Amino acid sequence: LAVVDETLRQAGMTLGDLDAMAISAGPGSFTSLRIGLATLKGLAFGRALPVVGVSTLETMALGALEGGSALAADAEVLALLDARRGEWYAGAWRGAQGDDRVPRPTLIEGLYAPSRLALDLTRSVVAVSPETSGWREIFEGAGLRFSASVTGREARPRADWVGRLATRRLARGEGQSASSLSARYLRRAEAEARRTGSAVEEGETERLESGERV
Repeated sequence: LAVVDETLRQAGMTLGDLDAMAISAGPGSFTSLRIGLATLKGLAFGRALPVVGVSTLETMALGALEGGSALAADAEVLALLDARRGEWYAGAWRGAQGDDRVPRPTLIEGLYAPSRLALDLTRSVVAVSPETSGWREIFEGAGLRFSASVTGREARPRADWVGRLATRRLARGEGQSASSLSARYLRRAEAEARRTGSAVEEGETERLESGERV
Protein backbone atom coordinates (compact mmCIF):
# COMPACT_ATOMS: atom_id res chain seq x y z
CA LEU A 1 0.00 0.00 0.00
CA ALA A 2 2.89 2.34 0.66
CA VAL A 3 4.12 1.72 -2.90
CA VAL A 4 0.63 2.45 -4.27
CA ASP A 5 0.57 5.73 -2.34
CA GLU A 6 4.02 6.72 -3.57
CA THR A 7 3.22 5.80 -7.19
CA LEU A 8 0.05 7.90 -7.13
CA ARG A 9 1.94 10.78 -5.51
CA GLN A 10 4.63 10.73 -8.20
CA ALA A 11 1.91 10.76 -10.88
CA GLY A 12 0.13 13.66 -9.19
CA MET A 13 -3.00 11.55 -8.74
CA THR A 14 -5.24 10.08 -6.07
CA LEU A 15 -7.33 6.91 -6.03
CA GLY A 16 -10.29 9.05 -7.04
CA ASP A 17 -8.57 9.86 -10.36
CA LEU A 18 -8.34 6.23 -11.47
CA ASP A 19 -10.56 4.84 -14.25
CA ALA A 20 -9.84 1.15 -13.57
CA MET A 21 -7.62 -1.21 -11.59
CA ALA A 22 -5.64 -4.24 -12.67
CA ILE A 23 -4.11 -7.24 -10.95
CA SER A 24 -2.04 -10.27 -11.83
CA ALA A 25 -4.62 -12.92 -10.90
CA GLY A 26 -2.37 -15.99 -11.13
CA PRO A 27 -1.20 -18.65 -11.31
CA GLY A 28 1.23 -18.22 -8.45
CA SER A 29 1.65 -18.54 -4.69
CA PHE A 30 -1.64 -19.09 -2.83
CA THR A 31 -0.76 -16.54 -0.15
CA SER A 32 0.52 -13.89 -2.55
CA LEU A 33 -2.56 -14.14 -4.76
CA ARG A 34 -4.89 -13.82 -1.77
CA ILE A 35 -3.03 -10.76 -0.47
CA GLY A 36 -3.04 -9.09 -3.88
CA LEU A 37 -6.72 -9.77 -4.47
CA ALA A 38 -7.74 -8.58 -1.00
CA THR A 39 -5.74 -5.38 -1.49
CA LEU A 40 -7.31 -4.62 -4.85
CA LYS A 41 -10.82 -5.27 -3.57
CA GLY A 42 -10.22 -3.08 -0.57
CA LEU A 43 -9.19 -0.20 -2.84
CA ALA A 44 -11.88 -0.77 -5.47
CA PHE A 45 -14.97 -1.35 -3.30
CA GLY A 46 -17.11 1.75 -3.01
CA ARG A 47 -15.62 3.37 -6.11
CA ALA A 48 -17.51 1.32 -8.74
CA LEU A 49 -14.33 0.99 -10.77
CA PRO A 50 -13.98 -1.79 -13.34
CA VAL A 51 -11.15 -4.18 -12.56
CA VAL A 52 -9.19 -6.52 -14.83
CA GLY A 53 -7.48 -9.70 -13.69
CA VAL A 54 -4.77 -10.79 -16.12
CA SER A 55 -2.77 -13.97 -16.39
CA THR A 56 0.66 -13.94 -14.77
CA LEU A 57 1.96 -16.17 -17.57
CA GLU A 58 0.49 -14.02 -20.34
CA THR A 59 2.02 -10.95 -18.70
CA MET A 60 5.45 -12.63 -18.81
CA ALA A 61 4.95 -13.50 -22.48
CA LEU A 62 3.91 -9.95 -23.36
CA GLY A 63 6.98 -8.55 -21.62
CA ALA A 64 9.22 -10.84 -23.67
CA LEU A 65 7.42 -10.15 -26.95
CA GLU A 66 7.37 -6.36 -26.60
CA GLY A 67 9.92 -5.54 -23.93
CA GLY A 68 13.04 -5.29 -26.01
CA SER A 69 14.20 -8.92 -26.00
CA ALA A 70 14.91 -8.74 -29.75
CA LEU A 71 12.77 -11.78 -30.56
CA ALA A 72 11.81 -12.70 -34.11
CA ALA A 73 8.53 -11.20 -35.29
CA ASP A 74 6.89 -14.65 -35.42
CA ALA A 75 8.39 -15.93 -32.15
CA GLU A 76 6.34 -18.27 -30.00
CA VAL A 77 6.93 -17.60 -26.31
CA LEU A 78 6.50 -20.29 -23.66
CA ALA A 79 6.05 -18.77 -20.18
CA LEU A 80 7.08 -21.04 -17.31
CA LEU A 81 6.65 -20.77 -13.54
CA ASP A 82 7.93 -23.48 -11.22
CA ALA A 83 4.92 -25.08 -9.48
CA ARG A 84 7.21 -27.41 -7.50
CA ARG A 85 6.85 -31.21 -7.23
CA GLY A 86 8.38 -31.49 -10.71
CA GLU A 87 5.43 -29.59 -12.26
CA TRP A 88 5.19 -26.25 -14.04
CA TYR A 89 2.59 -23.60 -14.73
CA ALA A 90 2.92 -23.00 -18.46
CA GLY A 91 1.28 -21.34 -21.47
CA ALA A 92 2.46 -20.13 -24.87
CA TRP A 93 1.67 -17.09 -27.03
CA ARG A 94 2.68 -15.36 -30.25
CA GLY A 95 2.73 -11.62 -30.86
CA ALA A 96 -0.54 -9.74 -31.19
CA GLN A 97 -2.30 -9.13 -34.47
CA GLY A 98 -4.98 -6.50 -35.00
CA ASP A 99 -5.82 -3.32 -33.16
CA ASP A 100 -6.36 -4.84 -29.71
CA ARG A 101 -2.69 -5.96 -29.49
CA VAL A 102 -3.46 -8.88 -27.18
CA PRO A 103 -1.08 -11.88 -27.55
CA ARG A 104 -2.45 -14.89 -29.41
CA PRO A 105 -2.49 -18.09 -27.31
CA THR A 106 -0.88 -21.15 -28.90
CA LEU A 107 -0.76 -23.47 -25.88
CA ILE A 108 -3.52 -23.42 -23.28
CA GLU A 109 -2.38 -22.42 -19.79
CA GLY A 110 -2.20 -25.27 -17.34
CA LEU A 111 -0.20 -27.39 -14.93
CA TYR A 112 2.30 -29.42 -16.95
CA ALA A 113 4.95 -32.05 -16.49
CA PRO A 114 7.99 -31.33 -18.72
CA SER A 115 7.37 -34.50 -20.73
CA ARG A 116 3.80 -33.39 -21.52
CA LEU A 117 5.03 -30.00 -22.71
CA ALA A 118 7.48 -31.73 -25.03
CA LEU A 119 4.60 -33.72 -26.53
CA ASP A 120 2.46 -30.61 -27.06
CA LEU A 121 5.27 -28.39 -28.36
CA THR A 122 7.15 -30.23 -31.07
CA ARG A 123 8.44 -26.95 -32.58
CA SER A 124 11.19 -24.76 -31.18
CA VAL A 125 10.01 -22.02 -28.78
CA VAL A 126 11.38 -19.09 -26.78
CA ALA A 127 11.35 -19.89 -23.05
CA VAL A 128 10.54 -17.19 -20.49
CA SER A 129 11.07 -18.05 -16.82
CA PRO A 130 12.28 -16.15 -13.74
CA GLU A 131 14.18 -19.29 -12.74
CA THR A 132 17.92 -18.86 -13.26
CA SER A 133 19.46 -22.34 -13.11
CA GLY A 134 18.70 -26.00 -13.66
CA TRP A 135 15.31 -25.65 -15.35
CA ARG A 136 16.48 -25.56 -18.98
CA GLU A 137 18.30 -28.87 -18.65
CA ILE A 138 15.10 -30.44 -17.26
CA PHE A 139 13.03 -29.42 -20.28
CA GLU A 140 15.68 -30.17 -22.88
CA GLY A 141 16.15 -33.58 -21.29
CA ALA A 142 12.38 -34.14 -21.74
CA GLY A 143 12.69 -33.30 -25.46
CA LEU A 144 11.65 -29.63 -25.59
CA ARG A 145 13.63 -27.39 -27.98
CA PHE A 146 14.41 -23.73 -27.25
CA SER A 147 15.46 -21.19 -29.87
CA ALA A 148 16.21 -18.61 -27.13
CA SER A 149 15.42 -17.89 -23.50
CA VAL A 150 14.61 -14.91 -21.27
CA THR A 151 15.43 -15.63 -17.62
CA GLY A 152 15.86 -14.10 -14.20
CA ARG A 153 14.78 -10.55 -13.43
CA GLU A 154 14.04 -9.79 -17.08
CA ALA A 155 11.43 -12.58 -17.15
CA ARG A 156 9.53 -11.56 -14.01
CA PRO A 157 5.87 -10.45 -14.42
CA ARG A 158 6.34 -6.72 -13.84
CA ALA A 159 3.54 -4.41 -12.73
CA ASP A 160 3.84 -2.13 -15.77
CA TRP A 161 3.22 -5.06 -18.11
CA VAL A 162 0.24 -6.12 -16.00
CA GLY A 163 -1.11 -2.59 -16.55
CA ARG A 164 -0.46 -2.63 -20.30
CA LEU A 165 -2.14 -5.99 -20.78
CA ALA A 166 -5.08 -4.99 -18.58
CA THR A 167 -5.56 -1.74 -20.53
CA ARG A 168 -5.84 -3.71 -23.77
CA ARG A 169 -8.26 -6.20 -22.26
CA LEU A 170 -10.32 -3.36 -20.78
CA ALA A 171 -10.64 -1.89 -24.28
CA ARG A 172 -12.07 -5.26 -25.36
CA GLY A 173 -14.78 -4.95 -22.73
CA GLU A 174 -13.22 -7.44 -20.32
CA GLY A 175 -13.52 -5.28 -17.19
CA GLN A 176 -15.60 -6.62 -14.30
CA SER A 177 -16.70 -5.61 -10.83
CA ALA A 178 -14.29 -6.11 -7.95
CA SER A 179 -16.81 -8.38 -6.20
CA SER A 180 -16.76 -10.87 -9.09
CA LEU A 181 -12.97 -11.04 -9.42
CA SER A 182 -11.28 -14.19 -8.18
CA ALA A 183 -7.72 -15.46 -8.11
CA ARG A 184 -6.65 -18.09 -10.59
CA TYR A 185 -4.85 -20.52 -8.34
CA LEU A 186 -4.89 -23.19 -11.07
CA ARG A 187 -3.49 -25.83 -8.71
CA ARG A 188 -5.69 -27.17 -5.93
CA ALA A 189 -4.50 -27.35 -2.34
CA GLU A 190 -2.97 -30.75 -1.62
CA ALA A 191 -5.88 -32.02 0.48
CA GLU A 192 -8.38 -30.93 -2.19
CA ALA A 193 -6.31 -32.59 -4.92
CA ARG A 194 -6.37 -35.89 -3.01
CA ARG A 195 -10.14 -35.62 -2.43
CA THR A 196 -11.02 -34.86 -6.05
CA GLY A 197 -8.31 -36.84 -7.80
CA SER A 198 -7.30 -33.80 -9.85
CA ALA A 199 -4.33 -31.50 -9.22
CA VAL A 200 -5.99 -28.42 -10.71
CA GLU A 201 -9.03 -26.23 -10.10
CA GLU A 202 -12.26 -27.03 -11.97
CA GLY A 203 -12.05 -25.90 -15.60
CA GLU A 204 -8.23 -25.73 -15.63
CA THR A 205 -5.87 -27.87 -17.68
CA GLU A 206 -3.85 -30.69 -16.16
CA ARG A 207 -1.24 -32.36 -18.33
CA LEU A 208 0.95 -34.39 -16.07
CA GLU A 209 2.80 -37.67 -16.28
CA SER A 210 -0.31 -39.67 -15.40
CA GLY A 211 -2.38 -38.35 -18.30
CA GLU A 212 -4.40 -35.42 -19.54
CA ARG A 213 -7.55 -33.80 -18.19
CA VAL A 214 -9.15 -30.63 -19.50
